[in-house]
Amino acid sequence: MGKHQKVVHPPQENIEIKQLWNHLKTDLKDAMELFSPAFLVPVIISIILLCIFVLRLYIRWNVPCKSQKRLEGKTVIITGLGRATASELAKRGAKIILACRNQKRGEAVARIIRNKTGNEDINAYYLDLASLRSIKEFVYEFNSREPYLHVLINNAGYLGPKATTEDGYERTFGVNYLGHFYLSYLLKEKMKKCAPCRIVNVASSAYTIGKIDFEDLALTNYNIYKAYARSKLAQIQFTIEAHRRWSPDVVLSYAVHPGAVSTDLLRNWPGLKGKVLRMARNFLFKSPEDGCQTIVHCAVGEGLRDVSGNLFTNCAIVQTKKNIREKQVCRKLWDLSLHLCGLDDEIEKFSSESEDMEQNHNKPNPEQESKKSK
Repeated sequence: MGKHQKVVHPPQENIEIKQLWNHLKTDLKDAMELFSPAFLVPVIISIILLCIFVLRLYIRWNVPCKSQKRLEGKTVIITGLGRATASELAKRGAKIILACRNQKRGEAVARIIRNKTGNEDINAYYLDLASLRSIKEFVYEFNSREPYLHVLINNAGYLGPKATTEDGYERTFGVNYLGHFYLSYLLKEKMKKCAPCRIVNVASSAYTIGKIDFEDLALTNYNIYKAYARSKLAQIQFTIEAHRRWSPDVVLSYAVHPGAVSTDLLRNWPGLKGKVLRMARNFLFKSPEDGCQTIVHCAVGEGLRDVSGNLFTNCAIVQTKKNIREKQVCRKLWDLSLHLCGLDDEIEKFSSESEDMEQNHNKPNPEQESKKSK
C-alpha cells in the first residue's frame, strides 16, 4: 500500500469571508434590480434641485440696512442707473443725481423713482466714464448747477469683451476704476466744503483674484473675469488710499461687495457662458432691492466714521487681504492714476505736502525742549 496523502482543509475564516462576499454580491444585485433607472433618475434630479435651492439661499442671504436716518437737504450722485439704491435714498428725502451714459434711459428711471417715492428732486445727467473729457464736463455742469455734494456712490460698471476707452485705456479698468477715480478726485474739493461726506465704491469679492501689473495695463492676455477682478482690486485700493489722504477733511470712503445681484452687468458677456449666467441670475442672484442694502448702509449708517477705508458686505466689515493695504502699492496706483488722468502736477503737490507734514512732525517742540533742559 502507498502512503496516504494528508488532506489540507482551508481555514474556517476564509470560508466565512467567501460566504459573506457571496451574500454581499447577491444583495447588491437585488438592490440594483430594485433601484431601476426609473427610480434612480427622480432621486438624482431631486438631489440636484436641493443643491440648487441651498445654493440660492446662500447667494441670496442678505442683511438689511437698519439705519432710519433721513437725508433731507443732502445731495447724492449715483453713477450708472442704480435704480434700487436711488429709490432707497429718495425715500429718505435726498436729492438724487443719476449720472449715466444713456441719459434718455436715466430720465425714464428718474421719472419712475419720482412717481414711486413722491420725491421730485431726482434728475439724470449725462456721464460717460469711458471718457475723461465727459467726466470733466459732467463735473463742470454739476458744480455750476448744484451747490452741495454729500454722498458719491461709484456704482457703474463694465464686464465684457476687450475694448478701449476714448482715451485708449483698457475699458474694464478705465470705466470701473479710472473713471471713478477721476470723478472722485475732481469732486473732492466740493465734498471737503460740504463735509462730512462719503464716497461709496461698489466693489466685489472678485478682487481676491485680481492682479495689477503696472507694466501691462493693456492686459495683453485678456480674460473677462480677470479684467473685472483687477478693476475691483484697484477700486478697493483707491478706497484705502482715499481714506488715508482725505479722511482728515472728513471725506470718508467705503468699499462695498453687494454680492451676486440680478442687474444688467452681465449683458455684455458673450457666448454660451454669458447666456447661462444671464438665465441663472434671475433665479439665483439677489434682487436689486436686497443687493443695495449695504450700499445704503455705507451711505447713511451712523457710527461709521472710524471704519472709513474698509470693505463691507451684508452691512458689516469684511477683512481684506493684508497685502492690498500696503502703503507703497496703494500710493503707486494713486500716482499712476493721476498720471493717466493728466494730473501730474497733483503728484508733486501731494509729495511736497507729505514732506512738509513729515518735517513738522519730526521738528522738536520748543516747549518739550525747554522742559528737557530743566
